Amino acid sequence: MTGTVGLVVNPGAARDVRRLTSLARTVDVHERINAVARVLAGLAAARVERVLFMPEPSAIVSRALDLLAAIGAPAPAGGPPRVAPVHLPGEGLARDAAGTAAAASAMAEEGVDCVVTFGGDGTNRAVAAGWPGGLLVPLPGGTNNAFAVRAEPTAAGLAAGLFAAEPDAFPGLTRQAPSLEVHADGATPWAALVDVALVRGPWIGTHALWDPALLIEAVVTCPDPAASGLAGVAGMAPPAVRGDAVPSGRAVHLVFGEGGVEVLAPLGPGQLERVAIRSRRPLAVGEVVRSIPGAATVAFDGEREISLLPGTPVEVRPVPRGPHVLDVDGVLRAAAVRGDLVDRAPVPRR
Repeated sequence: MTGTVGLVVNPGAARDVRRLTSLARTVDVHERINAVARVLAGLAAARVERVLFMPEPSAIVSRALDLLAAIGAPAPAGGPPRVAPVHLPGEGLARDAAGTAAAASAMAEEGVDCVVTFGGDGTNRAVAAGWPGGLLVPLPGGTNNAFAVRAEPTAAGLAAGLFAAEPDAFPGLTRQAPSLEVHADGATPWAALVDVALVRGPWIGTHALWDPALLIEAVVTCPDPAASGLAGVAGMAPPAVRGDAVPSGRAVHLVFGEGGVEVLAPLGPGQLERVAIRSRRPLAVGEVVRSIPGAATVAFDGEREISLLPGTPVEVRPVPRGPHVLDVDGVLRAAAVRGDLVDRAPVPRR
């Protein structure tokens, strides 16, 4: 048994006000426990030596272990992995983004090979802040989930475990995601993984973006018409507002407002809105978008986080140093070709 995998579960993701303004699903604690149990089953089957998890108030990982024991999940040859929480200062529980970042940092110090996350884009942003350049297997457990990989949790756990056991056996099956660097009024720069938006009004409130009339402009790392949120809005823009063609993988700058082309796009799950887009252009890596809005807030990955005074300059630029993401499908296909998934134990004769 070799390899160490981190596990970060956000117990509060997918439970914000967008459940009242859209058809975003609510992921209750029982579904989280079930999904984490499946991840742990995959990790155990891959014969991972150690699993380090983020301790949080709902004790989801511990309850997932109890669930596996209750259904009599078979232990792999060599025994199950050692599962333990990482040490956090204070009361020892992660209750917010800062706690999640601290847990990711602790996992990096412990030498984890990758981290499986179950949360939304904000959860992955916090993990990336705590472990810059780390390797993630982000499973969808939030609202828009634009950063997530679409994988069944058991398969994701198996792939993470196989990679952790022998990273050199899977060359080229990780990719570095882009990110956005944000500067405002000389403060320490912030980072986002999917999008940064300027929103009218100085109030943060419930954080969520739900009114397209309040959007001023945005930078989106990966436009995707199949996604919800601003990634979907950017991907839905028709040729009439695209200006220059946007090569695959390039970030885009969107300007919203009256007089623009109205795009019918999913601002949230089940929430199709007409969003007026005045312009959409590609951005080169490192190219700076500078704005001086009136009273506004800055939203990171779909959530308003910073309130700006009128006239505060904001700069956003795409940078090529986001977290790495594991290719779950690619790892499992490569493992199948290598014969890693073949049970070589002799079959008893009847």
